[in-house]
Amino acid sequence: MFQSFIKSVGLAPLDSYVEPRLSIGNAVSDREFSTGHFKIQVDEEARAVFIKNNKGRLIWKSLHNIPFLASSLGNDEIIPMEYNDSLYKIVEHDEKPTRLQTIKQIRYGDNDTVIISGGLGTRIAPPTHMDYEFILRELSPHQLQFTVSITQRDPAMRDYQRLFLMYESHKDEDFYGFGEQFLYSSLKGHKVPILIRERGHGCGGPQTSSFFNSAKNFVEGYFSGDDGHCASYVSVPQYLTTDRRCLCLETSEYVSFNLCEPDRVTVRVNIRTDLVGRIIDGDTMLDLITEYTSYSGRMQPLPDWINEGAVACVQGGSTKIREIVTRLEQHKVPIAAVFVPDWCGQRLQPLTNSVALKRLWWHWEHDEQLYPDWQNLIQELQNDKNIRVLSYVNPLLVRKQGAKRDLFGEATRNGYFVKTQKMIQSGGLEAGLLDLSNPEAVIWFKQIIKKQFWESGVSGMMVDMGENLPYNNQQATLYSQNDAPSRYHNLYPELWAKLYQESIQESDLDEKQQPVCFLRSGYTQSPQYLQLLWSGDHNVTWDQTDGIKSAITGMLSGGFSGFSLNHSDIGGFTTIEGLLPGASMARNRELLYRWMELAAFTAVYRTQEGILPERNAQFYEDEETFAHFAHTAKLYTALAGYRKRYMQEAYEKGWPLMRHLVLYYPDDPTVRQIVYSQYLLGPHLMVAPTPSPSSSFVKVYFPQESGGVSWRHIWTGKYFEADGSYKVIDTPLGQPAAFVKEPRQDDGLLNDLISFSNHYYSMVVSPSSPSSK
Repeated sequence: MFQSFIKSVGLAPLDSYVEPRLSIGNAVSDREFSTGHFKIQVDEEARAVFIKNNKGRLIWKSLHNIPFLASSLGNDEIIPMEYNDSLYKIVEHDEKPTRLQTIKQIRYGDNDTVIISGGLGTRIAPPTHMDYEFILRELSPHQLQFTVSITQRDPAMRDYQRLFLMYESHKDEDFYGFGEQFLYSSLKGHKVPILIRERGHGCGGPQTSSFFNSAKNFVEGYFSGDDGHCASYVSVPQYLTTDRRCLCLETSEYVSFNLCEPDRVTVRVNIRTDLVGRIIDGDTMLDLITEYTSYSGRMQPLPDWINEGAVACVQGGSTKIREIVTRLEQHKVPIAAVFVPDWCGQRLQPLTNSVALKRLWWHWEHDEQLYPDWQNLIQELQNDKNIRVLSYVNPLLVRKQGAKRDLFGEATRNGYFVKTQKMIQSGGLEAGLLDLSNPEAVIWFKQIIKKQFWESGVSGMMVDMGENLPYNNQQATLYSQNDAPSRYHNLYPELWAKLYQESIQESDLDEKQQPVCFLRSGYTQSPQYLQLLWSGDHNVTWDQTDGIKSAITGMLSGGFSGFSLNHSDIGGFTTIEGLLPGASMARNRELLYRWMELAAFTAVYRTQEGILPERNAQFYEDEETFAHFAHTAKLYTALAGYRKRYMQEAYEKGWPLMRHLVLYYPDDPTVRQIVYSQYLLGPHLMVAPTPSPSSSFVKVYFPQESGGVSWRHIWTGKYFEADGSYKVIDTPLGQPAAFVKEPRQDDGLLNDLISFSNHYYSMVVSPSSPSSK
């Protein structure tokens, strides 16, 4: 506002009065140039650049008489929070931006490229210009690569260190993707920063916000919410739109996409030159995902064993695990694995006299007090009960007295840690971070993984915290001098996932031994190294900001960016109670039950005790909780064959297992507004979770279709016509709203689900009827 006032009274610098303008030289040809299947034209009359596919459809256009390229001065503030180095506040700074762009020539270059060249400047008179080339080249019939290269700078432009790319949109074009987004479905109207970071434990609705704003400094540091609504563990410079357009960048520097103005997209990249990206063409939004994932890579199908039962999270030692497994067997719960995050020991972190967080010892060997018979426990569960064991790991190491092997000391002596001004801070704990730019460090840690996990018989793990590399170049130094932390930060989770994939491949495990690793962080090409994503640490709440609703939103949004297999912690993770009088954020039974029902319709069914297990409702509390757990686990198992088919499709085409309805109904304005209320599992099953408390019904929208399409309710067998209307569906506990598409085209893969739901419904409605016996 102050700058606007200064300009209005004529006191601003002369540059600020220069209106943005695109000038096209008289010698510039206005005919179409081709690179493969794509046609490029500089239209002098329209004062714009047009790009069309081979069918003549417009897939990219610059704004009328507005530069499509620009640059600026200014150093951004990307500041880590005091108590957690993976939480960042971002403040962008742009000074003296270029406002003028000239196009001097369009011509053919080498290797079938089309080159548009000219200059950028802050004013007409030199020396305030830089010369550029905008190079376009077909990579495939549906992918056009572009490169922005700065070829010469006047001295006054020496310190211009970022590039802008601006082009046309319109108010009714909705944007999806950008990795995992937890608040919004369409990002139109928002600014999306692309920086991998924690979302902020405890960020939430009014209940959690008021609580954490009142907490003491330590708690504010660890649990405070991020200032950016689009903060994400999985942040990707890619999107696709309802206009069947897709764009991605091939860069790891900090990027932001400004979608706030209805008529344009502004892409801002902290790079001086050689900005590379792709414009992707396709007839449908699903086609765009297929094309994009041919570049990003695709997630691998999960082994059959994890698809055939629940993954039960249990902590507290060998005795407790054996007791709970026995009770699971008594209740006939289909169990694929037990997830044991505290295999490496628990470190209590006091918050108050009565409350302590249960943190883990990051030294990556089993704890002999909690698990004195760790190896025997693994073999016993797998050989005698056909139950696998999963554990936990992250790229941080701490020193622990009494450890058999001092991994922290080894890493320190050999230079395997990222060199930092201070120890890495994560929730009040100090640790060393593995330097993945050091090939010797990668080999060393892979050997640890092979020995401690694969050789011991562990069948997978939560592979956590790929977002911890410091961003600031002054705060960290990498082994590879060619890789500044600011450029390497977003690549770190890709390499973290690659390390685990290589450790599995190098271990020569047979098909029955194939483990499952699940990660929460990722970047553009992470999918090729991933088997499974998990949506990160959610609050044990119902809210849309960071509770169960945000988990649904995140799982759906990741599918637009190639993260096709996803799941969430059942019940959430972040729990706080006892810090302030009367303040509480703990999981109740209703939330646990509804989250179980949701998880039955995701890639993997996995429980989570939470950071304060004793404060949360758990599946193993009593007969009632075991009964609901058994029912929803069986519901999940009834979909095993169906999931397997569409997991394979995810690998072959990149299509997500959980699908936002906009992928099939992009022109339906009601579908576009759906955020978390319903989705498709594969193409033939519609799911509408119950993500609100004290609710026994949901409103379900049935998009209009022709040809007599309807949706059959799995519990009652009632049919709902696909007529573009909302219907109220009862959802008593145990009966989440789900519908099979009719006429059936699922090749019988949903028969088990229908049989299970029919039998259950007959038992509940009329337990004494002949049909129920």
